[in-house]
Amino acid sequence: MEEVTAPVAKKRRHDEPDCQERSEGGDADAGGIDLISLLPDEILGSIISLLPTKDAARTTVLSPRWRHLWRSAPLNLDADGGLSGQERKRISIVSRILEAHRGPARRLSLRSVRLRGIYARFDRWFCSAALNNLEHLDFGYARDGRYYGIGVDPDPRPPRPLPPSALRFAPTLRTAYIGGCDFPAVAPAAAPCFPRLTRLTLYGVAISEDALHRVLAGCAVLETLGLEASSGFGAVRINSPTLRSVGFAVSAETELVIEDAPCLERLMLLDPHSGPKNVRVVRAPQLKVLGYLSDKITKLDLGTVIIQETMVVSSTASLRTVKVLVLESAGPNLDTIIGFLKCFPCLEKLYIMKTMKNTIRYNPLEPIECLDHHLRYIILNNYLGMRPDVNFAKFFVLNARMLKAMKFGVLVGCTEKWMANQHKRLQLDHKASPDAQFDFRRDYCWRNILYNKRIHDLPRDDPFDCSIC
Repeated sequence: MEEVTAPVAKKRRHDEPDCQERSEGGDADAGGIDLISLLPDEILGSIISLLPTKDAARTTVLSPRWRHLWRSAPLNLDADGGLSGQERKRISIVSRILEAHRGPARRLSLRSVRLRGIYARFDRWFCSAALNNLEHLDFGYARDGRYYGIGVDPDPRPPRPLPPSALRFAPTLRTAYIGGCDFPAVAPAAAPCFPRLTRLTLYGVAISEDALHRVLAGCAVLETLGLEASSGFGAVRINSPTLRSVGFAVSAETELVIEDAPCLERLMLLDPHSGPKNVRVVRAPQLKVLGYLSDKITKLDLGTVIIQETMVVSSTASLRTVKVLVLESAGPNLDTIIGFLKCFPCLEKLYIMKTMKNTIRYNPLEPIECLDHHLRYIILNNYLGMRPDVNFAKFFVLNARMLKAMKFGVLVGCTEKWMANQHKRLQLDHKASPDAQFDFRRDYCWRNILYNKRIHDLPRDDPFDCSIC
């Protein structure tokens, strides 16, 4: 693997017997002892598998002890620019690695290789014995600088089929990211079963509604599902006893139905400017995180609460499980926000993308449980410090009794003079919570974290946190 490994300036002269002798003799000068090489092969192989592919291959030149470890270690193959800056050479290296490797397969990442007539090669790679029992698959055709996602023409690109041979990994996969391709048809009798898959993301994938539901039905232990910029289906119905987190950014015409998800805690509608337009939650008794809610969502039916375009239109009973709520809209005023606080009385953290005018006349004799006992963090983005913004924010300053922190994502310059003026106008000296802290910064950009990270990498308690509270 001359193209993968790099020459080493000097090799250590210690062989294994010498190292062992010196270790057993208790030599005081332990600085030159290669203690790592004394570890069992299984442990060294696990260490090697955590390294980038090129660095892992380079371990073969460290010493005779390491020469054959990489070829028998769990394979972590990432066909990115780290292997080579030239795509042709990178493809050649991947083929040679798959031919030479004899150890178990842990991870395969193919996200930066262009199609350009190498579909057959992809298929051969997936059929390689070196990938038997693969646990983590990260596959996506390179986009050639074009974005294939929501809002483009129905057929903006030539077909990019996912090789059916990729589905042979179904019995052993634990995580799968599939992007920028066309998912093959799935016949009922040949529907794949994913008994170990806990994380699934489909990004920019064209897949029929039948195939999508058959794939989901085969995921017996799925915990995280991401469906972004994908097409080919009119509705998504979720029935899963194990699913904990769902992230969606799909066509506005798509309907999302959570039929039965007893463990679902996070329902994230990732793009407030797209879809789904209609969301219905039949059963999700553990739901804790909900957002973004925008006026692009025509109807959100949570069973006892119905929301239309960020307006609560019906509430027969409150939802006490929801702890985090994210609102992004061009229309709601404080009356609307109060409606949400009443529907979600145990809310602890509230994100608001745009502040609006204060039109409510709050009656202290009709207390709001959320304000009096639960709401601890508020994040207001796009804050300008004008009168509507001030009046909106001041309501929470003067009424949120358990508030710990209120963050302002400011669009204007945060000079000391400006902040002193805001301090006075917001009446921070009269805050309802004596422990509350107030922080003014340039735009927090918490919205962007959902585009920069994968669903399963986001914090569990609050995916929108971004470590600002």
